[in-house]
Amino acid sequence: MNESVVLTLPNPIYERIKITAQANSLSLEEVISQAVMLLLPALESDLPLGLQLNLAKLALLNDVQLWKVAHSWLAEAKQTRLEELAEWQKHRSLTTSEQLELDKCLAEAQQTMLCKAEARRLLAQRGHLVFDSVAN
Repeated sequence: MNESVVLTLPNPIYERIKITAQANSLSLEEVISQAVMLLLPALESDLPLGLQLNLAKLALLNDVQLWKVAHSWLAEAKQTRLEELAEWQKHRSLTTSEQLELDKCLAEAQQTMLCKAEARRLLAQRGHLVFDSVAN
């Protein structure tokens, strides 16, 4: 179901939307809708079921386990491969198998980041200082 919204925009923003729409053969509504979707965080219901389950399991971990998740990284080999494929993509079109591999690597990197963020949120909720403040 779609909802309508009346929105008053400053002229410079309207012009940017109009130019973007024309350049991409899109309607103003499509450009605004895409811009809003990019700015808003994903809802849990937007995530794949496996990731939803992984995030739900984090709440049952103890603090030590959550700190491990909060400080986890994508495996070095996978990170290197992700960077390699992304670099290739800048210079040429990827083959179908390379694109599938890149998509898989990106999904895994996203899952890692979301799990780290959720672990930090849970730790903060439990009273832990998850980010050190930076002194100026």
